[in-house]
Amino acid sequence: MAVFHLATDLDGTWLPDPGQVPDLRRLEATLLAQPGAVLTFATGRTFLSALEAIERWGLLPPQHLISDVGTALFHRRPDGSWEEDRAWADRVAGHWDAGAAQRLLEAGLPDGLQVQPGLAPIRRLGLQRAAGADMAEAGRKLHLACEAHGLKADILPSHDLYFDVLPPGVHKGAALAFLQQTQDLPRPVVGCGDSANDLGLFEFADHPVLMPTGLDDREAPPALIRRARRASFPGPRGIHEALAAFGLLDEEEHDH
Repeated sequence: MAVFHLATDLDGTWLPDPGQVPDLRRLEATLLAQPGAVLTFATGRTFLSALEAIERWGLLPPQHLISDVGTALFHRRPDGSWEEDRAWADRVAGHWDAGAAQRLLEAGLPDGLQVQPGLAPIRRLGLQRAAGADMAEAGRKLHLACEAHGLKADILPSHDLYFDVLPPGVHKGAALAFLQQTQDLPRPVVGCGDSANDLGLFEFADHPVLMPTGLDDREAPPALIRRARRASFPGPRGIHEALAAFGLLDEEEHDH
């Protein structure tokens, strides 16, 4: 029996595009037949938004959920309810200056930046460039604004649109490493994603899997590109194909 930990992004990775739903159901059935497999969703979505996606798509519920680009971690109880990992929450909060973040927002964001609409992030700021704004220039202004208000943070751009302002050293990979250690989860860890906010996930994973579209090779460190597997297919089919290629599936089912 193969044992492994599959940690995957949602949007652009696990969630299917139109026509890919059969691929998703096949992948879920395969994982259910793998009693040694642990599933974790690692997403930039807020916790509530991630739960909405799970319900909307009727997804196989994961055992663990990393939300808000790694600033929050939840575990699914046997009754299906969720519990936040308070040890991780306290660690992240200890690195996040909520007062400085509030001062930055109250002073007004620099030109070319706005708050992501409808977002209530946990222990981070979720921003995006305004329509027509230059991504690099918006990022430069954001760095200066953080410095001016004394906000020590890591700024993670992604999708040529978003800026996640995170506590220093906190990201999906850091949350995954904490989860792996504290829950004594199996290895290898397979990390699947499609954007720059998945770089920490890729760095920690034993088997990083990049979706065929999304993250450009120029956006990732060359060492990561050399050891990562670029999925041959988009979405769930690409994840399934990668798991089979790594020899982690008991059933030898291949894509045609």
